Amino acid sequence: MSIKIESIGSPTPPRPAVDKKTSNGFEDRLQNVLAEQSPQALAARQARLRMHMCQLELARSLFDESEDTGLSAMLEALPMASGASLSGLADRRIFDSSPPSGSAMTGIIPPVPTTRQGKSPEVEHLINQAAANHGVAPGLIRSVIRTESAFNPRAVSPVGAQGLMQLMPGTAADLGVTDPFDPEQNIMAGTRYLRQLLDRYNGDLDHALAAYNWGMGNVDRYGLDRLPEETRNYLVRVKQA
Repeated sequence: MSIKIESIGSPTPPRPAVDKKTSNGFEDRLQNVLAEQSPQALAARQARLRMHMCQLELARSLFDESEDTGLSAMLEALPMASGASLSGLADRRIFDSSPPSGSAMTGIIPPVPTTRQGKSPEVEHLINQAAANHGVAPGLIRSVIRTESAFNPRAVSPVGAQGLMQLMPGTAADLGVTDPFDPEQNIMAGTRYLRQLLDRYNGDLDHALAAYNWGMGNVDRYGLDRLPEETRNYLVRVKQA
């Protein structure tokens, strides 16, 4: 008599197609996540952010003299796309001891639209007066103001730089400024600071502007060869403004 012995273990069932589909979906999502973390994707998001900030500044200029104070106040509370706000977040910490690590934002910074304050006779008069008092070309003062604040006397950058020439509180205090949002005080002090930087670097405009944007401590320590990209872009923008 023969006895047929059945196999105790059952054969492994074939993998359902739905499981394969789920696995493929996970792999696709993983690849998408990794792609979103690539330098190209990060640069694209940063470029979109800069463009959005410029659009906000344009909207601010359009409503600057509007009677709709609610919208104007809302726009005023938003960070503006000035040279200061798009520069490195530590660009004016003059005694920053950390070495430069490159730009926090890559790519060319788009130009900033000029607001209506740029046509103010008062501002033009103050620029000419400051130029005469401190021996700085009025065109240079005007270009710095346009790049830094787009002629917005109430401009405040994410790091706290204030007014037309975007003076940091410590620098403003050293220059005797009591109200950084007062156009006369801001322009006179900012021009005097530019004069000091020009004298410090024997009239070299690139060194002076780099120190104004990045901090003279950093310029003295690392020179122009190691400027972060945002400062290089800043020099171009001021010269072209």
